Amino acid sequence: MVDTTPETTTGSAPAPTRGRVRSAIGWSYLLTAGRVGSSVIVTFLLAKLLGPHEFGLVAMATVFILIAQTIIQQGLVSAIVQRDKLTPEHLDAAFGVTLLGGLGVGALTALLSPVWSLINGDPDGLTEVCLALSPLVLLQGLAIVPEAVLRRELQFRSVAIRTLLAAAISGILGISLALAGAGIWALVAQQLATSVVSLIVLWVVCPWRPSRRPRLGAIRDLWAFSAHSANAGLGLMLSSKADVIFTGIFFGTGATGIYRLASRLPDMLVDVTVRSLQQVALPSLSRLQDDRRAFALHLTKLQHLGAIAGLPVLGVLTATAHPLVGFLGPEWAGTEIPLRLLCLFGAINVFGVLLGPALQAIGQPAKLAAILWTRGILGVATLAAVGFLLNGRDDVAEASAVALAGIGMQLVVNVISIWVTLRRAIGASIIRFLAPTLPALLAAGAAALTPLATDRIGVNQLNPLLGVFVLGATAGLIAATVLLSIDRRARQLILDRLHRRP
Repeated sequence: MVDTTPETTTGSAPAPTRGRVRSAIGWSYLLTAGRVGSSVIVTFLLAKLLGPHEFGLVAMATVFILIAQTIIQQGLVSAIVQRDKLTPEHLDAAFGVTLLGGLGVGALTALLSPVWSLINGDPDGLTEVCLALSPLVLLQGLAIVPEAVLRRELQFRSVAIRTLLAAAISGILGISLALAGAGIWALVAQQLATSVVSLIVLWVVCPWRPSRRPRLGAIRDLWAFSAHSANAGLGLMLSSKADVIFTGIFFGTGATGIYRLASRLPDMLVDVTVRSLQQVALPSLSRLQDDRRAFALHLTKLQHLGAIAGLPVLGVLTATAHPLVGFLGPEWAGTEIPLRLLCLFGAINVFGVLLGPALQAIGQPAKLAAILWTRGILGVATLAAVGFLLNGRDDVAEASAVALAGIGMQLVVNVISIWVTLRRAIGASIIRFLAPTLPALLAAGAAALTPLATDRIGVNQLNPLLGVFVLGATAGLIAATVLLSIDRRARQLILDRLHRRP
């Protein structure tokens, strides 16, 4: 762990062993799978109990809070994880900055809540929801440094305990309040409970404690890297949340709620499959930054693993979209259209998730910032045009248009990102990077087309929950058959796993 005694430093972090990386990946998958699994159940139950308006209102408030949280983070997580030599003074400096930032930016967020409501057309209740969620900014500030310490040391077991416990407790609270008739405040309470429980568990499991006043020199050391990472973080926030921001501004709570639910499900699957690897990628790749050949090989292996884990399940979600939406009730009718589009968006995103950590690990966050700001500016222009042209259409059409715009933008940005990362930064082959993912792409396509065959035998007439089960099982079996029949690496991964069992 990070040495916190006053007279010593952590020195250069050792290269992670294969066992440590494998263990970290396993725990990273577990924590994300548990969080996503519980989130899927909670999200569907709350969507059924509430409706698009409530989901849209909370989405508008949440993106406002996220802007504030991105500002206080200031790239310090990446700086702590990536830095070879880390001293206790660096950690104390980072904690002082994030604590003061959480207090100041959190207060400013509360003061600006009415302004955000006016920007979004002043929907009833948005100011109150923003005020209620503003403590999340301070809670984020208190969590940044201890979480970065755990991630730097690949201690994902501790992170998993924290994440799973917070998701379970907040989910139970949210559903209980929704059943009791709390309405939108069930969603607000769920988010607050997640952060509070997560923060408490985080400080229990992390051995590091602040021990001295921050020193200006240590702040300067971290800022040299984190300035670019902060720039990249703001660009990421703009590029990834511009869809929700502009949907709220131009289309209102109904379209925002439909879009948010439709995007949440593919996002969750990308989280559990590829972003689980993203959490391990930065610390593990950082230890290989001086060996470009080993770096490229490790990145390619991570991308292949992300593709075989992520693409087929997105194909299965596409296949089950219609009965899933049928389960939610008539208020959500038509949501399967943007849901299927956003599954395609998620599939494209699978090829971009690991590129950011790769650029940070190799010490080039400025390139990442440029890519993300390009996507953000392109997104703002495109989504503003969509908003002006389609304002006044029905909620499903508006949400679908935003999804289509996102697909186009993500394609353009991924092409740029892959070229910059592989060719310019690493000097590796793009074909060798992408070729291992082709079997997973074919498996995803086969799964997505499953309804074309099953609808002929009347599966679409089944009860929605039974339809989800039948379609999901059939699509999953098809995807697994295609993948394992043509992907030798996937077969080898399974055989290796089986051989390691006692």
